[in-house]
Amino acid sequence: MTARTDDPMDALRDLPKPPGQQSAFGTAGDFAAPTGTRVDPRRPTGYYLDLRSKADVPGHPPPWWPRTPHAPRVVILQWALGCFEHYLEAGNEEWLRTARWAADQMVAQQHQSGSERGGWTHEYRHRHTYRIDPPWMSGMAQGQAASLLVRIHLETGEDEYAEAALAAVEPMRRPVPSGGVAGELDGGWLPEEYPTEPASHVLNGAIFGVWGVYDVGAALGDESAAELAREGVNTIADSLHRYDTGYWSRYDLFPHPIFNIASPMYHRLHVNQLRAMEAISDDPRFAATAERFAGYERSRFGLARAYAHKVAFRMLVPRNRWLAHRLPWRHREPR
Repeated sequence: MTARTDDPMDALRDLPKPPGQQSAFGTAGDFAAPTGTRVDPRRPTGYYLDLRSKADVPGHPPPWWPRTPHAPRVVILQWALGCFEHYLEAGNEEWLRTARWAADQMVAQQHQSGSERGGWTHEYRHRHTYRIDPPWMSGMAQGQAASLLVRIHLETGEDEYAEAALAAVEPMRRPVPSGGVAGELDGGWLPEEYPTEPASHVLNGAIFGVWGVYDVGAALGDESAAELAREGVNTIADSLHRYDTGYWSRYDLFPHPIFNIASPMYHRLHVNQLRAMEAISDDPRFAATAERFAGYERSRFGLARAYAHKVAFRMLVPRNRWLAHRLPWRHREPR
C-alpha cells in the first residue's frame, strides 16, 4: 500500500516547475490556453484546449517529474496532452513517445479491483479550500486521463489504453458517498473535481471530466459513455446561470462563508472551455455565456470587484497553510 502524506507538495518544491503551471492568483495570461484547432467531435484527435504551453521539450521523464506517488495527476495529464498536441502539430514521433510514456504511467497506476477499480486515487489529505481525507479521486483527473488514453489508443492501436479509458469512466458513474466522483446538480449528472460533502461542483473540473467521458464514447463507440456525456453537457448548460454573478464567474458552488469567485486565470479558462464546448454541443447557451464572461474581463469595475471579492474569500478560506493556522477565525481540525 502506498504511504500517505499530509502534504505531497513537500516533495515537489525543490524540483523545476512544469511549464505553464502558475499560482491561483496568476493573471489571465498565465492560463491562456486557447481553444484547440484540431478538435474532431467524431474521433478524438486534438484536445479541446491547446495545451502545448504545458510542455516545452519532448523526452521522458521530464526534469520536473516528481519523485513521489503523490504527484498532482492533473499536472502530469495536462503536460501529456500538451505533448500529444505538439505531436499533431509537428509530426515529431518523440512527442508521441513522450505522451505514450505518460499514458503507460496511468495504466500502471490505475486501480484494478475493489471499490476504486478504474480510478487513480490521491493518497493525501486535501487541506486548502476543501477538506478531503484520503484516499480520494478527482473527476477532472479521471476525465483527462481518459482523454489521453483514447488518443494514445487511436494512434497506436494498443487495446490496453482503450481498456484503461473504459475503466476510467466507471468511478465517474459511482456517487461520491460510495467512493466515486459522480455528483448531481438539479437532478443531472456532473463529475466532481473534488468529492466533497456537500458537493462543490467546480465548473472547470466538471467540463474536463465531461470531455473525457465524451472522448470514450466517440473513440470507442461506447454508447453508455456517450449517453453519460450528453447528460453532463446538458447539466452544465442548464446550470451556467448559477456560475454567473453578473460581473464575473464563480469557481464553484460550494457553500463557503462567501461564494468562491474565480481568479482571473480561472475566469479566462471558463471562457475558453465554454467556447470549446461548441465542438460537442450545439446548445447556444455555451457561446452566449462565453461571450458574456469575456465581456466581464473588459470591465475595469468588474475586474476590481472580482479581485476584492477573491481577497475577501481567501481571508475567510485561506489557501496558504501558514496563514490558515494563524488567522483568529481559522478552521480547527484534529491532527
